[in-house]
Amino acid sequence: SSVETASATLSGGLYLALAGHLFLAMLASNRGWGIPPWPLFGCLVVMTLAATAASTAVRMPVLHAAGAAAASVVVLAWSTAASLPPYGLVALVAGAAASGYALVWIRIARTGRRTPAGIAAAAALFVGEATVLSAAAAGGSPPFPFVVLAHVLNLSVLLALAWSSGWNRIPVAAVVPAWLAVWQWQDRLGVAGAWIELLVLAAALYAVFVAFPLILGRRAAGDRHPHLAAVLASAMFFAGGRAAFVAGNLDWMIGVVPVAQAGVLALLVRQLLQIEPAGRRDTGRLALLAGSAMAFITVAVPLQLERQWITIGWALEGAALAWLYQRISHRGLLYAAVALLGVVFGRLVLNPGIFDYAPRGMRILNWYLYTYACAAASCLVAGWWLSRTRDRLGSGLPRASQILPAAGVVLLFVLLNIEIADYYAAGPDVAFRFGVTLSQDLTYTIGWLAFGMVLLAAGIYAASRPARIAAVALIAVTTFKCFLYDLGSLAGLYRVASFVGLAMSLALVSLALQKYVLSRPRGSQ
Repeated sequence: SSVETASATLSGGLYLALAGHLFLAMLASNRGWGIPPWPLFGCLVVMTLAATAASTAVRMPVLHAAGAAAASVVVLAWSTAASLPPYGLVALVAGAAASGYALVWIRIARTGRRTPAGIAAAAALFVGEATVLSAAAAGGSPPFPFVVLAHVLNLSVLLALAWSSGWNRIPVAAVVPAWLAVWQWQDRLGVAGAWIELLVLAAALYAVFVAFPLILGRRAAGDRHPHLAAVLASAMFFAGGRAAFVAGNLDWMIGVVPVAQAGVLALLVRQLLQIEPAGRRDTGRLALLAGSAMAFITVAVPLQLERQWITIGWALEGAALAWLYQRISHRGLLYAAVALLGVVFGRLVLNPGIFDYAPRGMRILNWYLYTYACAAASCLVAGWWLSRTRDRLGSGLPRASQILPAAGVVLLFVLLNIEIADYYAAGPDVAFRFGVTLSQDLTYTIGWLAFGMVLLAAGIYAASRPARIAAVALIAVTTFKCFLYDLGSLAGLYRVASFVGLAMSLALVSLALQKYVLSRPRGSQ
């Protein structure tokens, strides 16, 4: 095996042949000794060829692999130290030459790709990506088109080598240098025109990973990794594209980014549906792609609205995944939907900092209304969709279709109280206060009573016992509040009117319970 061959090589002392590369790496890391680079590169070529020749003579291919990888490391060390303007492009060419030599040797040696020669080529390509990043970060940055071309060529060849060699995880690992390249260019957004370069770079790298599964077609039917890499690259492009649009003052059309990505992922979903028969589809991969496409679609609208777009996007995505779970029976969709909606619930109900996210605006018609209403509607609709599926979260645990509607009702009740508090707030902050004004106290009471009665009607209509219990409990609490707190502040006709109104409400509640809940069906004993 390759491990045993490497062990034999080291034990035989052939590793000493790499001492020259180590010495060159030390020289290359010193800017004073590595510039001009021509003597250094000349020695590097000779030593790398010597290592390859020695590996051929003693039939130890691992020595060539080590020498080829070491050559790319020397180039990386030199590009990190050299920061003069003329040498940025030289670093790209030298890195490409080191990777090209490792790739060409696979054909010359006529060996399989899953051999030390193939491993050396893959390692050289990864180090080549690091070289491009290093050259772009240095003071002598190469021209931008050459940076994009170097990244695209490195990643494209790396993906092709990984597929032909059967290294399934390499495409996913290749997303890492692509992410680093996009993050690197985001740091330059303060420079004029940098946002266009960031958008071009992110789009070019994204195109590489999207084209990979599209080109493979049926050959990738049994492998998830090309499509997983495409999904991860989609997240990369979303981050870079959004940053570029913001820097370029294109916020007014920022929703174009996720919509375009949803369209791209929809093409991959369509391809999978075409190449896989209906009864033998990889539901996990299909769920991943379809769920990701829906994620970008659902995030487009709240992103365009700017305020609280993350929370609303998570809520809409949770509802979308619940809808998708009806059609693709993959448990991951169920867990993801419940997790997203659970995070939204915690963010809006258990987070006291929610009132500091934005200054107060209009009364009633404000960002509280659409944020909480969208989140509550997502929970209610998701619960309705999941009620038609196998949505039990685990042995002994309740069904998701029982939890999510309850979360939606709580969100609506919190919204009711926030809107009341916001309506009566006098300063810049929203505060829940009792005893300040009589009108505010009575508004809370009336709002709670109305909410309880609506909830009771919904519980009767849906035959939901938990909803009816919650409604009766809320009405009871409201009744005690009215008798023990509110009526003490009223006098005369106001107190009489309150008694009459409360009595009529309780009478309606009792009649509804008697007729629709407590009555026995005809024919029962």
